[in-house]
Amino acid sequence: MELPGRALAPYVRVMLGQAGEPAGQCSVERTQWLDQGVEVRREVATWEFADGAVIRRTVEEDDFPAALACAECWITYEVLASAPENPIHPARQVFENACRESFWLAYHSA
Repeated sequence: MELPGRALAPYVRVMLGQAGEPAGQCSVERTQWLDQGVEVRREVATWEFADGAVIRRTVEEDDFPAALACAECWITYEVLASAPENPIHPARQVFENACRESFWLAYHSA
């Protein structure tokens, strides 16, 4: 069953610089703090697209040593605004690491 509206993945490709289209305007806020001796960094980028869509990407990661090939981090995409007659779906997408984000994007690009 096809959902009405537009898919989130093409917007994510633009936000990550993987598509040739201009992304519109982007504002970025970076913060960092210590949590039990571990440095945590957060980057919040809010993109405003020409079609009226506004999407926020939040990435939070720490410098805790990890032996994993794809270290844990938290990536969230949230659709803050889109045309009511043509909504973007999913309106929220969360990943536990960059590998899952890459897999999701590759899957939805096929």
